[in-house]
This record gives sequence, C-alpha cells and structure tokens, in this order.
Amino acid sequence: MSRPLSIEEQVRYVYAALQHLQHDRSTIDIAEELGVSRFTVGRMVQRARDAGLVEVRARMRDPIDPELSRRLAARFGLSSALVLVAPVYDAEQTRSVIASVTAKLFMELVEEDQVVGLGSGRTIIEMCRQVRDVPTCDVVQLTGTATNDVGESLQAITSLSSVASGKMYALHAPMVATNRAAASIIATQPAVKESLHRMGRLDMAVLTIGGWPDSSLLADQARLLGELEGLLRSGVVAEVGTTLLDADGKEVPGFDGRITGISKDQLVKIPQKILIGGGPGKERAVVATLKSGLADVLITDVRTAQFALGQDEKSKA
Repeated sequence: MSRPLSIEEQVRYVYAALQHLQHDRSTIDIAEELGVSRFTVGRMVQRARDAGLVEVRARMRDPIDPELSRRLAARFGLSSALVLVAPVYDAEQTRSVIASVTAKLFMELVEEDQVVGLGSGRTIIEMCRQVRDVPTCDVVQLTGTATNDVGESLQAITSLSSVASGKMYALHAPMVATNRAAASIIATQPAVKESLHRMGRLDMAVLTIGGWPDSSLLADQARLLGELEGLLRSGVVAEVGTTLLDADGKEVPGFDGRITGISKDQLVKIPQKILIGGGPGKERAVVATLKSGLADVLITDVRTAQFALGQDEKSKA
C-alpha cells in the first residue's frame, strides 16, 4: 500500500496533473520544469488521480454516456453506439433526446450527392425538423404509410428534402395492402416503382426500431387488420423498416407479400445504417435488433442499453 502523500507532494502532484490534463502540456515539458523524468511525471499524474486529488469529468454538450456507449458498441459489433441520458424515462422525453442527437449525427455524416433513406415514426419526424444544414442529397422514403394521416407520414421526407435541396422520392402507398393483388398493383405505380428502385442505391439510412406490440406503427396496422395476435404468436417483438424480428434477431415472415417498403436484402446492403429507438416498450425490440446485426450505428437510452447488456450477460450465464 502506498504511503500517504505529504502536503508538499500533493501540491507538486496536483500541479503536474493539472498542467497535463487541463492545460494539455506534454509530460516532457512538465518534467523539464520540475527537474524529473517524464516517467516520473506520468506516475505523479496517475497518483494524483488515484488519491482523488484531481478529477477528470466529461463535459459533452449532449447527454451521452461515453462508457456505456463504448461497451454496447464493443459487445454487439457496432461501428458506433450513442447511449443517451434522458431527463425522464418516458416515451416523449426519450424520443426528444434521441431525435436531437440523431439530427446532429446525421448532419455530421451525410455527404454531397449521397442517397439517403428515411424510415417512418415520430422520432424521425422530430429529427428531421432539427436538421439545419446538410450537403445536397436525394432523400428516399423507405416505408409506406403506417397511419391514416398521410400528411404526417410525409413530414420527415418533406422537411429533410427542403433542407437538402436534392430529389425527393416519396412512397405514396399504404405500408400494408389488404391483399397481394393490391400490393402488386401499388408496386407498379411509376412513383412507387421509382422509390422502390432507389432503395437499392442508398448510401445511408435512418430507421426507427418498432417495439411490438405497443410501440410500433406497423403493429398498430396489424391490430387494425386483425393480424396482430397471429404475428405475436409467431414471435415478433420488433421491426426495422418492413423486416419483422423475433427475440433472437431472426426474421419472421409476415403480411404475405402485402407490405410496401425496403426489404431486408436491400437493408443489409446499405453501407451505413443508423437505427434509433429507446424508452418504455422498446427494450426487447432493441435487443432483437442488436442480435440481428442490422445496425451499424445504434442510438438509444441508458436504461435500454443496460437492459441489452444485462440480457446478454444472462444468456452467457
């Protein structure tokens, strides 16, 4: 056990630590000033931290938990994860903070002349309202309308297209048709056909994770069609785009060829997939999505991330 530091030593050690950590001076520079080796300076800095004489605090503007973000990304093989601290753990507050950070990330990542895809959902609508400045890019709507309010489903793509100044490929179609014949007719419509074609040329996509049965617009549609219970019995706990997932992240067949939107094969081929979701009702869905391997970047909240890591530890045990 190390002996306690004297007052004079504490002053020297804290001075070295502050000069290095706060003022970004090199250990060589500090060593020359104090008349010791740079290795000694390194030990002084570490000892000052171990003794609780100095603290290193994150001062990020956005409410992100760096440690939990790193753990989640490493465990599930993501290129990146952003785990956010919502002021209150409810659907509205969590959605708001996820939308805000997603908008900032999107503005950082999108490049000139890219083709960008947008899923549906209130979080993406809120995100697009906060996008202020992006290079010129084309925007493709990735799923048909999952609500009775067609205008609401077009808000995200319309908002982003007005900022991006590129071409807009809206998908004027219901997400789920009443039968396969109707779906086939919808797919042959020129505007729908062009949007579906563009889904094979995406550089980036932002999609929400739907949590079944109570945190998903697609699940709401299944309920109206009288098909929800059957899909739940099949094991559906989540959807990404039009892809239904079970608890193990495996695709579950559904809607018998009646769905309009991006397929799993198209989704897998997108170079950068940003999947977002969190809050009450999304925990199991996020875990399923992580297991599916469909995400490159995941944006979620602290409780959902902790749930995902906890479930993973239980499965290993």
